[in-house]
Amino acid sequence: MVSIDNVYKTVLNILNKENRGYITPREFNSLANQAQNEIFEGYFSLRNYVVSNDSDYSDIRKNVEEKIALFENEESINATTFNNAAGNTTTNYFAYPTNFYRLGTVSVNAIHATEVSSQKILYLNKSPLTKPGVYCPVYVRHEGGIVIHPVISYATNINYIRKPAEVKWVGGTANGQVVASEADAAYQNFELHASEESELVVKVLAYAGVIIRAADITQAATAKEQQIIQSER
Repeated sequence: MVSIDNVYKTVLNILNKENRGYITPREFNSLANQAQNEIFEGYFSLRNYVVSNDSDYSDIRKNVEEKIALFENEESINATTFNNAAGNTTTNYFAYPTNFYRLGTVSVNAIHATEVSSQKILYLNKSPLTKPGVYCPVYVRHEGGIVIHPVISYATNINYIRKPAEVKWVGGTANGQVVASEADAAYQNFELHASEESELVVKVLAYAGVIIRAADITQAATAKEQQIIQSER
């Protein structure tokens, strides 16, 4: 976890030191969420091309997997009825949780379900030999969820990657100092790995430079971000 208060104050200190202006908490929260989402989504593309090594601590792929693991969830979901825009009804539809990002595995009554395409399920259901059963369930990805075959009444569990919680700095000023209200229920730190603090700062600074119309701040922050990215690879 990264302290949103640390990031906010670091950004303000850099801007104030350079006499470049000020961004409000509302502006900062918007930029902070954009930065967090960019870093989070970048994990999945980075994981695809980095090469593993034998080191316990400098294996880049392993480190990325560790960062993604912070967002792994397992949850039991219940069947509902889904009506699409064309008026067609889908039974045995299982909606994703509201914080869903990417699907991992699906199990029905503790039995692993295999993913198939919507086209393939039509062929599978035509033959008694290939038709899905309670001991060989399959699922099809659907709008905002999955459809299980056959129609079942068993518990369905999914392993998935959730989205990071939306960050929010709450506070004000006291004696000329910026003070956070961490006890406020709306206050939310970054959920990213602690190693991402520097990149969060430079990303927010790059966006802040656009808001306060300081192109040099944006350029310097972008250059620093590239240095961080290269050092991680």
